Amino acid sequence: MHHSPRPAGHRTVRRAGTAAVGVLALAGPLLVAGPAAAAPAPAPSPLGTTRPATVAAAEAEFTARTPERYRDQQLAWAPCSREQVGLLASLTSGLVCARVAVPRDWNDPEAGEPLQVTISREPRQGPRPERTVVTNPGGPGGAGLSLAALGSAVPGLADTEVIGLDVRGTGASSAMTCGSSFVGETPPDTRDRSPEALAQAAKIIERAAQACAQDPLAPVVDTQQTVFDIDLVRDALDRETIDWVGYSGGTWLGAQFATHLPGRVGRFVLDSSVDATAGYQEVFSYQPMAFQRRFDVDFAPWAAAGNATFGLGATGAEVGATYERLRAGLAARPLPLLPGLVVDGNLLDALATQSMYGKASFPQLAWILSGLQVVEAWRGTSGAQPPAALSGRLGDLVRQLAPAADRPSAVESMAATFAATTCNDSPWTTDQAFWDAYGNEQGERYPLVGYTKSSQVCAYWERDGLVLPTVDGADLPPLLIVQSRRDPATAYEGAQKTHRAMGSSVLVTVEDEGDHGLYGSGNPCVDDVVGRFLTEGTAPDGDVTCEGVGLPPVAGSPAESVVAQVLRAARSGAAS
Repeated sequence: MHHSPRPAGHRTVRRAGTAAVGVLALAGPLLVAGPAAAAPAPAPSPLGTTRPATVAAAEAEFTARTPERYRDQQLAWAPCSREQVGLLASLTSGLVCARVAVPRDWNDPEAGEPLQVTISREPRQGPRPERTVVTNPGGPGGAGLSLAALGSAVPGLADTEVIGLDVRGTGASSAMTCGSSFVGETPPDTRDRSPEALAQAAKIIERAAQACAQDPLAPVVDTQQTVFDIDLVRDALDRETIDWVGYSGGTWLGAQFATHLPGRVGRFVLDSSVDATAGYQEVFSYQPMAFQRRFDVDFAPWAAAGNATFGLGATGAEVGATYERLRAGLAARPLPLLPGLVVDGNLLDALATQSMYGKASFPQLAWILSGLQVVEAWRGTSGAQPPAALSGRLGDLVRQLAPAADRPSAVESMAATFAATTCNDSPWTTDQAFWDAYGNEQGERYPLVGYTKSSQVCAYWERDGLVLPTVDGADLPPLLIVQSRRDPATAYEGAQKTHRAMGSSVLVTVEDEGDHGLYGSGNPCVDDVVGRFLTEGTAPDGDVTCEGVGLPPVAGSPAESVVAQVLRAARSGAAS
């Protein structure tokens, strides 16, 4: 049974946060099964209490909230640079970018120097489209400028102005950082539950938190500030309402925008939705179960069906046992593959977790595990390092799942914004013993992700008492929630709660599917339902079911030919 406990009694310790702790950004924070005493709720922010339901009311509220110098900004569009969108997108997408000045703090909008929010779109000839859809990739804190290219790539958006956006704190907008002083620290293995290892892990996350607290933007990077930034972007684009396509953490942001400003809501799509009815501590509590379910129900049986190719086991249970054996070996003896790349138990868990987001990564993970089995045999027989050809190919596959950042500064700011937003938005338990116990309990049940949950940057974060309004469907037009049954990052069970709370929503369930991020990923049913909604404004009369598109074939996977040749040669060497 899945429990959804809430934050325990909240004590203020230090302002903290990190985006540089990779497992935090990858799998999200969690809490102990079994509710603890809830923290007393602070008074709601005045910014979250108006909720104008009509365009006229929203315009009056916007005028009262926004200093005159920020209204009716003239956008200066220019080709997006490599620094803004990365090398590949700058060369191939043809996107243009502009900057919107926003108040540093919407609670005191006249104070301080303005921040900058960068937006993007595809250049277009002829009349401007009638509608504008703002996109968000999630995170929270993901850099989103490249999403403007969806306009020419995704059904339903060809005749719409599609806007990409780097939210405050991230990427090409006014960016925050948690510094780099703690990046070189190697955390202990997450499966090591000794008091010494837990204390070391807690010290690392606390130092990361202290580094993040030094950034002056840390107090003003949160969802409510971003909601009003987006409303100011809407004004700069000269639209009365906006449409929305938000993925993952972008569903939280979209739900909060709709709740704060229902009069500004056009056609909203929440793809791979979080439980928007809860605080972030509870939002992330689904993930140990959901990632393990994805591995056990989808990946492991798929790999077992390809046992003749991968050699990982003839049943899902055998594949799982192989994974755990390989992981234990790497924890005891990490494997150098390429300069600067050493695979240990923690990295293997991170690679497996990353692969669960999309089934297209299943072959890469299976080949990595297959290669690690050869390495295991090689080390066992000779005690030597494996052949360079095998190490190199395994390193290439690992890099494909965890590529080097095209823009390291954007990755750093995204991680910092992730921490600031999740910690500022809602209360968190700040007792490290609570989190150590939770990691033990969840790890025993869901080992892929559960043990990582003892390290929580929000346990060391000094927040200002923001209370976001409760999400509901009052005064909203129809909106779509699109969700796969076995989504690992935003579990179906949480999306159901959002659907029930937002009474105007229609739930599009994708059966026999676990991919995270569905619209535009190649499911014809999803693309048709969402595309017609965005172009025509036509929502289905009731909830809709689409079928998944199936798992990838084992034979003929892109990695197969080169890897198979290397593995055959290496297996022969290991057996001789």
